[in-house]
Amino acid sequence: MKTKTLFIILGLALLLMGSVSIAAGQVVGQPYRVSDRELVRLLDRIKTETDTFRKALKNALNKNRFDRTRREDDINAYVKNFEEETKRLDDNFDHHKSTTTDVDSVLDRAARIEGFMNRYPLDARAQGAWSELRADLEQLAAAYNVSWRWGGSFGPATPGLPYRVTDKEVEEIIHRIEKQSDTFRKSLDSALDKSRFNGSRREDDINAFVKEFYKETKRLHDNFDHHRSTANDVETVLDRAAQIDQFMRRNRLRKQAQNDWSTLRVSLDDLAQVYNVTWRWGS
Repeated sequence: MKTKTLFIILGLALLLMGSVSIAAGQVVGQPYRVSDRELVRLLDRIKTETDTFRKALKNALNKNRFDRTRREDDINAYVKNFEEETKRLDDNFDHHKSTTTDVDSVLDRAARIEGFMNRYPLDARAQGAWSELRADLEQLAAAYNVSWRWGGSFGPATPGLPYRVTDKEVEEIIHRIEKQSDTFRKSLDSALDKSRFNGSRREDDINAFVKEFYKETKRLHDNFDHHRSTANDVETVLDRAAQIDQFMRRNRLRKQAQNDWSTLRVSLDDLAQVYNVTWRWGS
């Protein structure tokens, strides 16, 4: 009896540990797609915090042994280069052409400032201003899906599009998927009615797959509209799509249904890219 109770306790503990691991995993990186409006606020905040840091830095250096030294020239050059790269990123974002490379350049310049601030601690005001700016730079990295670690390497967290896709472009992809899904469902119904699967268990299976796919696509759209769509939402949509894809591969239906599914698959690949989801259809 004691042994049985021990196994039950151990099982519950393992289940709890698993739940904690999942919850912890959800906060690694950027859990949701940052909207254009949120990114504008973040870039504005970085600009304001940079001004605050620059003033605090100047005041600290004037009261420090680095005043009018080579090291003061170095840190001032780092800050100037950082501001130039931040402005370039801001301009490119305004023209819908900002890329992960722009963010890499900003972070590279920030890393030089970070190295100086670590080697030569200044007064509390300058250190505090840098800490606030640093935190928002980490958010910037996450928003562009750049894997960033201070003092380490960085680059795209997952292979995807080289530029940031706007909210409007994402919405267009989702709308296209919904429209193509309707077209596919109609051609699928027609193909099934004229096939050996009509009235069979396999017809029930594919209809269930399509129903689940519709439900998850709608959930993704709702979450996108409320600025809380995540890569997990997209992965769920793709998981349901994979079930349909397997059926379409194993059971050749009429050409129209196959063509409509191929068209929809292309849009689903686009969706995976804009959410930086690594995705490959099963062979």
